Amino acid sequence: MVGVGILGCGAIGSELAEAICGGQAGNCALVGLYDGSQGVASSLAGRLPIQIRASQSFEEFISAPALGLVVECASPAAARTYAEKVLRADKDLLLMSAGALADSALLESLSRASGERNRRLMIPSGALGGIDAVKAVRHGLEEVTLTTTKRPQALRGAPGFKPWETVEITEAQVVFDGFAREAVELFPANVNVAAILSLAGLGPARTRVKIVADPQAPGNVHEVFARGDFGTMRVTMENRPHARNPRTAYLAVLSLVETLRAACTPGVRVGT
Repeated sequence: MVGVGILGCGAIGSELAEAICGGQAGNCALVGLYDGSQGVASSLAGRLPIQIRASQSFEEFISAPALGLVVECASPAAARTYAEKVLRADKDLLLMSAGALADSALLESLSRASGERNRRLMIPSGALGGIDAVKAVRHGLEEVTLTTTKRPQALRGAPGFKPWETVEITEAQVVFDGFAREAVELFPANVNVAAILSLAGLGPARTRVKIVADPQAPGNVHEVFARGDFGTMRVTMENRPHARNPRTAYLAVLSLVETLRAACTPGVRVGT
C-alpha cells in the first residue's frame, strides 16, 4: 500500500482525493493534504469519508508518516516551489502542472534530483492522446505539430490573444503559429498540453504549436500530427471540460487518476 499525499486541494485535488478514498486509484492510501491557500486543505479533509490530516505547512506535510508519493495538482508556481523539495525528501512525485517543465533549467534540476535520490518523477499524458506513440518514435521524429482549437472566450486574457480581444471572430482564425517555447508564455492555459507533447517528442524549441480561435468549436480540441521514419500519425481529441473546473479537461483528471493507479498497483501494465 503506497501512502499518497496531495499537494494542491482545489477541484482536481479534491477529485483525486475522492478517487483514492473510493478505491479507484489502485493500491494506495491517502495520508496527507496540503494547500498554500489557508483553509483549502482543511475544507477538503472535512468532506472526505475518512479522517485525513490537513497540514498547516509544507514541512509538516512532507514529514507525514507513511508518505511515499506526492501528487502535485496545484499550479506551475507550486511545482517550481516544491517539486525538487519533494524529490530531495526521498518521495516519488506525480506532477500535474507539466507546463512548469517548459523551463529547461527546472527540468534539468528535477531530473538530477530524481536520479540522485533514486525517485520517480511521473507526468500524466493529460488531455492528449498518442503520447505513448510519440515517445516510442521520438528518435526518428522529423516533425511534430499541436493544433489547439478553442472558442474565443476560452482564450480571452491570454497575453498572446491581446491583439484579438476587441476583434469579432466569426469563423476559425489562427491566432498563434510558432513553437511550444513561445506558446507556453503567450497562452498559459494551453501550457500543459504543449509541454507534455514537447517532453515526449522533439522538445519545446522544435515542437510546433498552432492555436485557433473558432466560435463553432465543440470544446477544447487538440490535434497532434507527427511525421518521421516510422510513418505519419494524426490524433484528435475533443475534450469536455471538467464539471468542477471548466478550465481543465475532464480527460486530464482521468489521466491523473490512471497514472497514479498504475504507479501504485503491481501486475499487468498496458502503455504508460
